[in-house]
Amino acid sequence: LASPPPIHLPLPTTPQRPSPMEDRVVATAAALTTARIGALIGISCALHRAYRRRRGPPPASPAAVKGAQLRAAFDVGSGATKMEVALVSSTQRILKVLFSEQQEVLYSHDLASSENGELGQDVLREGLKVLRNFRDVARKLGCADGQLRGIATAVFRKAANGAQFLTKIQEELGISLRCIDQNLEGEIGFLTGKAFSSAPDNLLVWDSGGGSFQISGLEGKGKVGMFGGAIGSSIATEIAVRLQGKSFSRCKTPNPMTREHVSRLKEAVAKEVKNYEQPTWLQSLLRDPSQVHVVAIGGETCAFRQCAQATKQNPFTLEVLEKAIDELCEGSDEKFRSMGFLQESMVLPKLILIYSVMKCLGIVKVKYEKTNGSARGVLITEEIWKADS
Repeated sequence: LASPPPIHLPLPTTPQRPSPMEDRVVATAAALTTARIGALIGISCALHRAYRRRRGPPPASPAAVKGAQLRAAFDVGSGATKMEVALVSSTQRILKVLFSEQQEVLYSHDLASSENGELGQDVLREGLKVLRNFRDVARKLGCADGQLRGIATAVFRKAANGAQFLTKIQEELGISLRCIDQNLEGEIGFLTGKAFSSAPDNLLVWDSGGGSFQISGLEGKGKVGMFGGAIGSSIATEIAVRLQGKSFSRCKTPNPMTREHVSRLKEAVAKEVKNYEQPTWLQSLLRDPSQVHVVAIGGETCAFRQCAQATKQNPFTLEVLEKAIDELCEGSDEKFRSMGFLQESMVLPKLILIYSVMKCLGIVKVKYEKTNGSARGVLITEEIWKADS
């Protein structure tokens, strides 16, 4: 047999040392790489510090602030349900807001078309669903059941089954809702609105919902006074439909409204407002209306936002509001929707309600401030958060 061919392996070679020039090139490249990495780290740290300054400190936990409570405040109004979750100090100061949102639930609309004075099962189911979703958010943020509290307003004072529904919310969801009177509703609104004014002595805070309105201010010695009435956006809309000879249970929109319809609604709303006696402190404050700072609070669908939208001014005056109402006469739901109005069927009734109250009281200018209803005031109203409440 032939022998296999020999295998030739390469002999090991001694590695050559790089030349001095190559050493300098490698050292320079290494130095540049290190400098670039250092610069990138520096830029990254600077950007992170800037982001932290803009974003603010991370939310504090209740354990991190002595005596602080994590609260979920609910404002269940006649036209919208609101919740705000915040860390509140032992001195009733809001340290950090973690969540703030509202959803439309038209309780007052439903009651206005009810034939037995009760809220219908459909709107109650919708309201319960909204509250359950809000409750779940509050729990995920760390709120204990004892810190889920709030207020229920005008429509629940009127509805024959209002108290029964609030009891069901307590039993099924663990949310404690108190059906408050107009005076406390006005006080809570004042606490919410005064955050937007530097002159509380000459301040009026105006809250107008689906079933009622409240105007609150200081009547002396730090006591909050309230003027209000049981007429809101849904009530004004129902009156508008009725004045046209239609039933609100069958027709939920008064549009299009002629100038005659507008004039009749102005008269009807003004007559209603004049039925409520103005307190002395309010009359005294409005003797010189130019010196009064009127702050109107509410969310995306509130009457004041629609006034600012219609007039294209904020603050808006009585004169420009009257002009806007005239320009919107004969408008259809479709037209108002195309103009960007929410709740298009209530646009003119809302504007007319605000106009009529301004004219009756002699208010010349109103500044709208976007809030989550009166949830901010609920958070810091001690009466709501007492252990026995």
